[in-house]
Amino acid sequence: MKLTPLPWLRHLRERATRLWAPLQHTPVGLFATDTLLAAKTVAQGFRGENLRLRAAALTYVSMFSLVPLLTVALVLLTAFHQDEFKEKLRFVVSEVLNPGVRGKSSQFLDRFLNPTHTVAIGSVGFLAVLLSAGSLLRQLDGAVNELWGIRRQRPWRIRLLIYSGLLLVGPFFLALSFSGTGKVRVFLQSHAPYASAFILLGTTLVTVASLTLLYYWTPYAHVRVRSALAGGLVAGLGWTFAKQVYAAFAERSFQYNPLYGSLGALPLFLAWVYVSWLLVLFGARLSYAVEHTAFRHSLFAFGSHPRAHELVAARVAQEATLAWVDGLPPPSPRELATRLRVPESLVHEVVDRMVAAELLERLRKGACVPRRTRLPSRWRTPRSPCTV
Repeated sequence: MKLTPLPWLRHLRERATRLWAPLQHTPVGLFATDTLLAAKTVAQGFRGENLRLRAAALTYVSMFSLVPLLTVALVLLTAFHQDEFKEKLRFVVSEVLNPGVRGKSSQFLDRFLNPTHTVAIGSVGFLAVLLSAGSLLRQLDGAVNELWGIRRQRPWRIRLLIYSGLLLVGPFFLALSFSGTGKVRVFLQSHAPYASAFILLGTTLVTVASLTLLYYWTPYAHVRVRSALAGGLVAGLGWTFAKQVYAAFAERSFQYNPLYGSLGALPLFLAWVYVSWLLVLFGARLSYAVEHTAFRHSLFAFGSHPRAHELVAARVAQEATLAWVDGLPPPSPRELATRLRVPESLVHEVVDRMVAAELLERLRKGACVPRRTRLPSRWRTPRSPCTV
């Protein structure tokens, strides 16, 4: 029996359809449609993607990498006499990590921010702390690329350069960001009538921009800006909302029940970190889905078919052979993915299998050419006796 929707609900849906009709084929309308379809797809396959398991793993790694990461930042900033950052870090920890127990955490922060405790770890200890902090970046990189279906990894030299740059240069940008945010906060509170709303909007925009850059640069594949922006927008808004809920709940629980509130600070913080990673991974998967929503009328529709790899392999061999016969530059996996309108990760997987089967060869920059094998002697054309 088919259920008939309520009259007001049917009227609301018809009105929304009429209002949406003029915007449906505009760039904003297409972007919103692709984002909604991708979010629906990700939500339907939420359990199959193991997002919760990956978020739990990142939460576990974060517990061992958070203190080393702060230690690396403090050692570097103390060496360059960035004393103002200590007050900013104290404010961030008291406002975000454990609201409601600022008085109890101030003594720990005073000991932790003492230069004699941070510099005394030595060079060997600093290297060990640096490696421990870098493990979080490595796990995040692997999780995002796995959600994109990318099995290839960047060369270890490039990964080492990226992780080292983030760990060594990141604290200075973090200090600059905190310093600028504090000055903007003071200016808005003294001049703007709705300072809290402007500050919340500014932090939300910074969060969305940071996650957009994360989804744009982390996958080892070509990512369009609109795909990264879709994931960053949804994950950033969700993270900002979750942060406000966490702060309000923690503040009330600590104020009305100090004893149990203090005991529940760590479990509540673990839950907050878990939800944060869950939102970050959801945004990564959403950016992947938006990246490939344009392929739903192409070969990507055969992605779940058992013969999908054979079909893509035949097209890859055809494109590589035609380019070699015509004397054109050999196509790269990114160019093949654009021509065939399939995910680049699928092209890489197919090309790897064809290279292992000695059907294709990879050039230095990843371009694909047919593998030229020596013909058997019975297939060779015999030379004429008159040929010199």
